[in-house]
Amino acid sequence: DAGIRVMGDFVVNHVHEDHPYHVEHPDWFNEGCICGEPGCDWTENRLECLFRDYMPDVDWKNRNASEQMIEDVLWWIETFDLDGGRIDAVKHVDDLAITNLAVRINERFETAGTDIYLKGETAMGWAGHDLASNAEQYDTINQYIGPNALDGQADFVLYHATSDRVFATGQDDYIHLDYWTARSQDQYTEGAVMVPFVGSHDVSRFTSRADPGTADEWNQWVEQGLPGQPGTDDPYQASLQAHGWLLTTPGAPMIYMGDEYGEFGGADPDNRHMWRDNATQNDRERGLLENISQLGLLRSELDSLRRGGYLSIHNASDIVVFQRSIGDQSSIVALNRGTTNISIDIGSFFIDHRTVFGDGGIENGTTLLNVTSHSVTILTNETAILEPEPEPILGCTDSTALNYNSAAEVDDGTCTYPSPDPVQGCTDSTALNYNSTAEVDDGTCTYPSPDPVQGCTDSTALNYNSAAEVDDGSCDYPSPEPEPINGSNSTDSPNGMGNETNSTTDPDPVVCPTDICWDGSSRDPSDCSCPDELENVSDGNLTTIVPPVEPDVTDSVNEDESTAGITTRVILLGGILMFFALSTLAMITRRS
Repeated sequence: DAGIRVMGDFVVNHVHEDHPYHVEHPDWFNEGCICGEPGCDWTENRLECLFRDYMPDVDWKNRNASEQMIEDVLWWIETFDLDGGRIDAVKHVDDLAITNLAVRINERFETAGTDIYLKGETAMGWAGHDLASNAEQYDTINQYIGPNALDGQADFVLYHATSDRVFATGQDDYIHLDYWTARSQDQYTEGAVMVPFVGSHDVSRFTSRADPGTADEWNQWVEQGLPGQPGTDDPYQASLQAHGWLLTTPGAPMIYMGDEYGEFGGADPDNRHMWRDNATQNDRERGLLENISQLGLLRSELDSLRRGGYLSIHNASDIVVFQRSIGDQSSIVALNRGTTNISIDIGSFFIDHRTVFGDGGIENGTTLLNVTSHSVTILTNETAILEPEPEPILGCTDSTALNYNSAAEVDDGTCTYPSPDPVQGCTDSTALNYNSTAEVDDGTCTYPSPDPVQGCTDSTALNYNSAAEVDDGSCDYPSPEPEPINGSNSTDSPNGMGNETNSTTDPDPVVCPTDICWDGSSRDPSDCSCPDELENVSDGNLTTIVPPVEPDVTDSVNEDESTAGITTRVILLGGILMFFALSTLAMITRRS
């Protein structure tokens, strides 16, 4: 729908050493020297040399290897509905490889009516100012072009003759440019669609090569020092001349990404750094981009620029004028790299051509073509060309916005909206219900319940804690005042010697287990004693006295007191026994 055709980039000469094909099928690959090293020429050793030692070279004579490579290309074209392909490093694969690949593509797609454009990369050079010196260059490129081969190739001869020599450095003039542009029309296989270019991934960025303020344009690494952004108009003026020529010359021109705005950079890999958008470009870059974009649109609209032949009208050191025409459709292109305006008589044939790019044009009532300095000028007689479309109306296209513009065609990012009520909620990140989107705290924060405060909750205790919520059994109380024993102010010492001290502490009071004795009488409060309990016997005689088992009633009586008490009880018991014995004897005597 966008009118863009997509090509695949197919590398059929080599893979990485870790590629499954090399790991699983090492016999599919050549053993050879490193291309470009001494004794290993890029052309003479083209079929067996390796680009790098980690890039094994595919052996196209191996049937399994060649079939796999062809099937891979067919899969990519079919799966992604590609319109064509760039075949990398053409001269480094077997001569029949390209033919076999092209025939299989034709059989699969072109017999069904789908035209697949195949463009090759056969790296050659420019060997001198005459055709004889460049015969080998043209012949090598041509040998891969034809009905059962490639449709065209990158025009390396034209590139090396013009990109640096004419545009970047100005070493050669526009007469040289005109001559070698014309040679690309008559030195290649008839019907070939060649690909002119001024920059690529293999060389430094064009604006850096054209920058007179740098000498590091061919550096690759940061440690070497890389070229920066040009600070003068010169590189951008040179780029406009180069791309003005590129987009109006025959063939299928290729622009390396970023060159359309004048990206700067050194040699590979620095020339591959990230593309920058309009927001990061300076005024020179934006101006260059605008001009090259307009030139691209003109090429897409003018049949004469797309498919027309090439005819030289005028050339000089700093200016060239040529015609592109197909049938009655004609366009004139004038390039002026000089610092002065120039007028050229181009004859009456072109008086019906009007200017569609640049400030120059044919002077009214004359045959003079006026060309301004540092300019590209295009005139055409085509009537089908679309007039420049009016600039779209910019504005807010969102109907919900406060400043919605119903006439706006392109949203310019200026829409404004009513300020929404702030999101309310708990803004304390330590709360259980923290809301990360809340803007205003609404007082709803809830927190984990803390453990209750433990302590003594008895207000009469010495360590009463008014903040305690749970009693932990730790309450302490004042010790009761002890009662004095026998009015004495002294106690026995711990060694039992009865030494008198300054302490008035009395023994603990005696606490009886019960208050009532067996016979209903009260216990003696001093020692909890009761009267002895007598056992009854069946014959009515008193036989045994059972003394009550008295509890150990005090812990405060010392050993001597315990002994004295036992002695007293023994004497008392003896007296009682004597009393009962005498009473019994008297009763027996009386009965007798």
